[in-house]
Order: sequence, then structure tokens, then C-alpha cells
Amino acid sequence: MKAAVFYGKNDVRLEERQKPEAGPNQLVVKIDCVGLCGTDVDAFTTGSFLRPGMTLGHENIGTVVEVGEGVEEYSIGDRLLCGPPNFCEALCPACKRGETNICRFALEETRGICGPDGGYAEYMHIHDVKHAILKKIPDTIDIKDAVLYDVVCVGIHAMRISRLRFGDNVALSGGGGPVGLSMVRLLKASGVRKLAVLQRGTYKTDILKEYGADIIIDPEKEEDISGRLTEFFGTGELADVVFECAGTKESLKNCLEYATRPGGQVVMVGQVTEPIDNIVPSDYFVREIDMQFSFVYANEEVEIFLDMLQSGKIDFPGMVTGVIPLSDVVEKGLGLEREARRKHIKILIDPS
Repeated sequence: MKAAVFYGKNDVRLEERQKPEAGPNQLVVKIDCVGLCGTDVDAFTTGSFLRPGMTLGHENIGTVVEVGEGVEEYSIGDRLLCGPPNFCEALCPACKRGETNICRFALEETRGICGPDGGYAEYMHIHDVKHAILKKIPDTIDIKDAVLYDVVCVGIHAMRISRLRFGDNVALSGGGGPVGLSMVRLLKASGVRKLAVLQRGTYKTDILKEYGADIIIDPEKEEDISGRLTEFFGTGELADVVFECAGTKESLKNCLEYATRPGGQVVMVGQVTEPIDNIVPSDYFVREIDMQFSFVYANEEVEIFLDMLQSGKIDFPGMVTGVIPLSDVVEKGLGLEREARRKHIKILIDPS
């Protein structure tokens, strides 16, 4: 079978690899589509984080083609959402508490990240059925919607662990990416009073408005973010809850300094990977700002996502902006120049 294999910075190779076989408690799925994630792009451009020699791809939808001994829940022909690990075999303290998203073994078991091979291939091996998030996809759900589970469930989890309440005024920083954009859709569906989005440039203005942003502020051009937000919310205060989705220290600074009311909350959804030298924590003590970190999602959030899709309570039109063959994964996917990438939201790979 063909597979796109990561070897390091700017080095992903299309190779012929042995088609996997299903042993006990295992499955083999034929990949129908896989999402191209920002994590994959970062690994390709920097050469860091991911394991060399591994097939990329952790946002996978596939059809079961082989069922191993002892597997009774799934059959050949089932369409599966192939998510991250569920509770671990060792039942670590986090998994015992039901917090499987912060399992101590999760990263090393995540396909296409630090664990087994992922779905940038024609076929993928599910090496441990009992301890993976695997969901049958109803026939009424299009796989191009189902494959958005990873980005949408990140947002669902962040909202569920936040202090968000019906009727809150909310701000979101970094709404132009798949996670931020899906959160705009989810927040409007959840009954927020007013929703402000801080987003650089004008690339995603139209779809942000379509998804429910009440106002879009460019933080690089707006000289008085706080004043603009206070006037917009109309309560004399800033946002009750702010979701940081851009993953930059500048965005986090904007959230803490200019967007959150005293006693409000900032939820870190984006991953700031550089040292923060522009933030002085003592500046926020007198305002008692609560800061909550949010990391990926768990089994229940995937169930919520599928239920909402199937019932028609939520949809994400225009989110998928391109579908490419596996042979173009570098040229039209991982290796796209910044300006070309900005025009896209979510690119899918179809290995068939």
C-alpha cells in the first residue's frame, strides 16, 4: 500500500509499505479520508515533535476491511471514526477519574502523532480496539462532515470545562483556523449573548460572519481593543469568558489584557509553544482572572459531536476547502506556502 511517511524537516516521502493485518483485538480499515492538521504542518516545517519513520495522520475516517479475533463490536463494512486513545490499559490515575484526554500514556498511543502509524495511507491498523475511541458513523452523515471530529471536539471540550453560561458575552481570539471557526459555530449554538472575534486580516471575515461572529476586530489595526469590546457588549464590562485559539503569546496577551472582565475567565485552547516574555502575571491579580487550560477531548465529546451532526443541530458549511490525493500531500498540503495556506480552512486527503 502507499503511505506518506515523516522523516524530518521538509521530508515526507510517499512509500510502498506492507498492508497491515488484524491480530486479536485489532482492526484494519481502508482510509476514506483524513484531515490535514496544523500539527502535521508544524512537524513538516520544523522537523520536531513527531517520530521519524511514522506514517502521518490522526484525523481518520475509514471502512473496516478486516476484523481480528475477539472483536465483536465492529464488522466488515462499518464506517468508523478513528479517534485518539480512550482509557488506558493500565488505568492510570487520570483515566480512573474519567479524564482520559490527559492520560499519561495517551500521546505515545496516538496514531500519527507519537504512537503507531496514522492514516496518511491506503490502509490503517487499529492496534488496540479496546482502548481507542472508535465510533460507527451513521449512513446519514457525510464523511466530509464526520472527519471534522478532531477540530470540533477540541472546541466542545473547551466549552464544557469552561465557566460558560447561557447569555454570557464571549470573545474568541484566533477564529480563522478550523478549531476557532468551529468554536464560533458552537458558541452561537450554545446561546451566548454576544460573540466578538479577534482575528488578524480579512481572509476569513465572510465565513466568520456566516458562522455567527457578531463583530470581528483586527487586533493589529484596532488601537483600543478594550474600548471597542466594552462598547460592543454594552454592559460596561469586557467578556465573561474568552477563548484563546490562535496559540500565540500576542493573542494570549490580548485575551488577558484587553478582552476579559474582572472575575472573568480565559480558556487556553491554542498551544503557545514559545516562552512568554510579554505577560506579567501580577498585572491580573487585582482582576482575579481565572485561567483554564484545555487539552484535546474525550469519548463523550465525540458522541456529542456525532449526535449533533445526525440531528442537524450543527453543521459546518465551507469548512472543507480542498480534497487532495495522497500523492499531492506535500505539494498541495504540508508544503503550501503561507499565503496559499491562509486561503484554506481544512484540507482533506483521499488516499483512494
